[in-house]
Amino acid sequence: MMEEGISRAEFTRRQGVSKVRVTQWLDLLDLPEWVINEAWAKGDNWERRRQTERGLRNRSDKPQRTCQ
Repeated sequence: MMEEGISRAEFTRRQGVSKVRVTQWLDLLDLPEWVINEAWAKGDNWERRRQTERGLRNRSDKPQRTCQ
C-alpha cells in the first residue's frame, strides 16, 4: 500500500485521504487472519442501494413547503 520511504503525511496527500483513514487501513493489516477470512466470507453489500438523507430530501413525491 505505502511505498517504502514515503511518509504517512505524503501518502495521505497523494491519495487525498485523511491521516485517520490511512491509520485505519494500516490497522486492518494487524487483524488476526481468522477475522480477515470471516470478513472476506461475508462479502460486500455494494449490490444493495442505500438511501441517503440527500436522496430522501430530493424525492419529488414529498409535499412542497410553501412560504406564507
